[in-house]
Amino acid sequence: MGLFSLLLLASLVSSDSPNPQTSDSPSPKLLVGITIDQMRADFLTRFEDHFTDGGFKRIMNGGFTCYDHHYGYAPTFTGPGHASIYTGTTPSVHGIIANDWFVRDKDTTVYCASDPRARGIGNDGIDGLDGRPLVFNKAGQMSPTHLLSNTIGDEMKLATMGKDAPKVIGISIKDRGAILPAGHSADGAYWFYGQNFGHFISSTHYFRMLPQWVIDFNNEGRAEQLCNDGWDRLLRERAYSKCSPDNNPFEGSFRGEIRPTFPYDLNALKAANGGYDVLKATPGGNTILVDFALAAIEGENLGRDGACDLLTMSFSATDYVGHRCGPHAQETMDMYVRLDRELERFFNELDDLVGDGNWTVFITSDHGAAAVPSQAQSQDMPADYWTPGNLQDRLEVELDVKFGPKDWVQNISNNNIYLNKESVRSSAPFEDVIQRYVSALCVEEEGILMACGAYDLTSRATVDPILKNMYNGYLQGKNGDVVFVLNPGWMKYGRTGTTHGSPYTYDTHVPCLFYGAGIEAGSTHERTFIRDIAPTISTLLEVPYPNGCTGSPIHQALKK
Repeated sequence: MGLFSLLLLASLVSSDSPNPQTSDSPSPKLLVGITIDQMRADFLTRFEDHFTDGGFKRIMNGGFTCYDHHYGYAPTFTGPGHASIYTGTTPSVHGIIANDWFVRDKDTTVYCASDPRARGIGNDGIDGLDGRPLVFNKAGQMSPTHLLSNTIGDEMKLATMGKDAPKVIGISIKDRGAILPAGHSADGAYWFYGQNFGHFISSTHYFRMLPQWVIDFNNEGRAEQLCNDGWDRLLRERAYSKCSPDNNPFEGSFRGEIRPTFPYDLNALKAANGGYDVLKATPGGNTILVDFALAAIEGENLGRDGACDLLTMSFSATDYVGHRCGPHAQETMDMYVRLDRELERFFNELDDLVGDGNWTVFITSDHGAAAVPSQAQSQDMPADYWTPGNLQDRLEVELDVKFGPKDWVQNISNNNIYLNKESVRSSAPFEDVIQRYVSALCVEEEGILMACGAYDLTSRATVDPILKNMYNGYLQGKNGDVVFVLNPGWMKYGRTGTTHGSPYTYDTHVPCLFYGAGIEAGSTHERTFIRDIAPTISTLLEVPYPNGCTGSPIHQALKK
């Protein structure tokens, strides 16, 4: 056989090979958006010595890092965070103002991803169909109906239609972590339902039956396998020397547990912790999400043909461990060290399934977290716990004295005070006068740093960076009449573990990493915002920004 024939044969064999080839193309075949729930920016450096070269370090060393990346608004909650990442704007535009918020006209609270018109879908089909009993109930009645603007994925769908249209899939342990990033026109969003199932479910907003690959995955019994594995430290105990002692009064326990210490027997804890829901607060929650992501790539043929596809992933277990143990616990460090290994496994599989150079990923978080106040107090730091106490009763009394007896306060939630509109409008003074009086009463309360009425929020936000964050999280018609801010380090929470939601840097400062096709290696210490991620990705993909976008592209992150 001649040389030309050999070369021709080699080229034919190569072209028929099922393995993806490495590419230097600036346009990815698959975009992966990764949100790590409650990941503070400092975790990247604090745990760095224990990361592998193929997980976080691969992205940091080979991609672009924004070191001073922030949420430019409050409240810093999970729902608003996920919505902001993918819409490129703040709650003042996209409408997800909290995880749950008060609806004045209905005198009730609504959940950010709830939709009573939708039904859950599991392996057996639509929940409650044809007289079958409801299994998932409200856990399946979900959709992005409350999201007022569209997302990266929605614009990708609009940009390329027909047979080459991109696929958009959202997955998470939490429903809101899957639904809000995937947007309105997603091909599917899937979240974990523990209890006696340990399955990923969806809703009728997307389809009437689970794809076969999801059913097959659920039937593998992966949740049971991970519960059998339990949870112990990955590293030797001395590696956790910079963390709090394993047994300390600042961490909460699983239900049915005497103390919050390693090792954790998950099978023994299942009965008291919602069955397979116990996995949500362990590294197994991250493992099963990576397993499911890989099944989605195979099952949906993501990154293989047509336009660039989008897979959104949200790791929720990191949030559950933070709420239970706080940011300085050994459990928190172990969670991230293990997550690093899961990311390495995932990135290696992307190389095999899609091809190194054919995919792009960004990694960020939906919010940070405060130090546990009781732990901070033990080191003489100014932190404490705020309780609303009789705030509403006091406001009612003071307003009665000042303006006459009426039903003045309708609701206090999410640091918002909703005044009774009928009472306010029928009073002699203007609304702004009453709002200012309520604000003045609030700052007399211990633990409240500042308060501001809606009438004054715009003007005060121009000179106060804290109130500017509150302004960016405020949507007229949905938020209350007065907003208030607690002192730094204060929170409304139990005495173990931590939470988030404030306008302070410990809640706003999060990682932002880009890597892969079209991404320039490097970093910036300039201030960037969470709303800048979506226009950066849109610029990379050459699609329009999401329709409510108020961010700007991070041009340094993109190859020229």
